[in-house]
Parts: sequence; C-alpha cells; structure tokens
Amino acid sequence: MNGMKISFAVVAFVLVQGVAVIWYISKMDSKINILYDKFEKENEADVVENQVKMKLDLANLMEDVKQIKKDIRQANKKDREIMEQHEDIYKLLQDSRDVPSGYSYD
Repeated sequence: MNGMKISFAVVAFVLVQGVAVIWYISKMDSKINILYDKFEKENEADVVENQVKMKLDLANLMEDVKQIKKDIRQANKKDREIMEQHEDIYKLLQDSRDVPSGYSYD
C-alpha cells in the first residue's frame, strides 16, 4: 500500500465503533418494537371501545326513529280527525245556508 501503515489501535477503534453502532441500532429497534406492540394493543382497545359506543348510539337512534314514527302516526290520526271535524262543520254550514230562514237581506 505504498508504504502506508495502519496501526492496530486505529483498526481496533473502528471495529469497536462499528460494533457499538450495531449494538445501539439493535437496542433501538427492540425499543421501537416494544412501543409499537404497546401502541397496537392500545389502539385495538380504542377501536373496540369506539365500536361499542357506535353500536349503543345506533341502538339509541333506532329507538328515537321508532318513537318519531309513532309520533307521526299519532299526528296523522289527529290530522284525520281534525279534517273530519272540519268536513262536518262545513256540511253543517252548507246545510244551514240551504235551509230558508225567515230573515232575508235580499
């Protein structure tokens, strides 16, 4: 190598640094895996909790829709009753106009 000498200390230092970097990276990878597993478990629990909440909300909405349908049916029934009453009133008014009375404004 054109008279270039590399001392044993430099080679040993580079090797030790290489081993230290590999050890540090593997340790960091292990910690990342642990944190990721913990995150997955917590996330899974949150997903299950949200699903339960959504099912409860859906059940409540279904009950509300049933109540609204019942209220609409009752309102429609009342509307029919009112319409029948109005028809009866209009018939009575019409009948009272058809009956000649003793008073005339003609």
